[in-house]
Amino acid sequence: MDRLLNQLIQLQELNFVLSEQRALVPEIRLMDLESSIRELIANLPQEIATLYRGLQERHQAAVVPEANGTCSACGITLPTSLAAEIRSGKGIQQCPNCRRIMYHLEGAPRQMRRHLERTGRPRAGIARFSSQGLMLPCIVAEKRDDAISELIQLMAAEGFVENPESLLEATLRRESIISTALKHGLAFPHVRGVEGAGLTFSIGLKKKGLKFDRSKGRLTRIIFFIVIPSAASVFYLQLLSGLIETFREDSARNKLLACKTSGEMWTTLNTLTQKTIP
Repeated sequence: MDRLLNQLIQLQELNFVLSEQRALVPEIRLMDLESSIRELIANLPQEIATLYRGLQERHQAAVVPEANGTCSACGITLPTSLAAEIRSGKGIQQCPNCRRIMYHLEGAPRQMRRHLERTGRPRAGIARFSSQGLMLPCIVAEKRDDAISELIQLMAAEGFVENPESLLEATLRRESIISTALKHGLAFPHVRGVEGAGLTFSIGLKKKGLKFDRSKGRLTRIIFFIVIPSAASVFYLQLLSGLIETFREDSARNKLLACKTSGEMWTTLNTLTQKTIP
């Protein structure tokens, strides 16, 4: 892949992480992220840095993957010659419609269409993003990576995603930047740029807890694994805020942790998020 394109992908990922962390953690923890972002921008050619900043002002996702010959952000079908240039990984290529910078990632994890085909009725609330089949009342794993893998395998078994191995690899790369574990025993591991369907998550419960963030002594008991298409970046932050608002309350966490079946989890989740995720 072109070196500049790789730098832009890294820069965007750090900007995504910064947006998440600003809403979740004290400002002091953001200094390293901000410094890394400034360094990456400073190392870009001036015209590329200007292009990136201009795109970011209009779109949260300024650098997006090509998906089966289309722009994953705006959905336009790309000219065959342009799609071939993007897949070659040489130079900076832009979508002719939305002007986002585009890239191709060989073997990238993808979603399947099953989530969207399950019902013909319009969905509301949390049902837009998950289902009863994606509730895991008892995580078997004792370690972070294995727990995340269980949630990914559940999503794959239910027909929502493919390439679970590449999903796990991408999730752990994101965790290496800064942990998605928060206080109150919550964690939100996720992968961006998973195209093919919509913003989707699974939930797993580890009632005795596990060490998700090795730098902290606290235990994580509720884990949300989320796949995020490029076009759903803004909706992801809204979903994240709603889930955190819901489960910062002891009573809400205790009600979910008391569930013994996926059906109980799904009913409880719908009830608890009626006001926070309308």
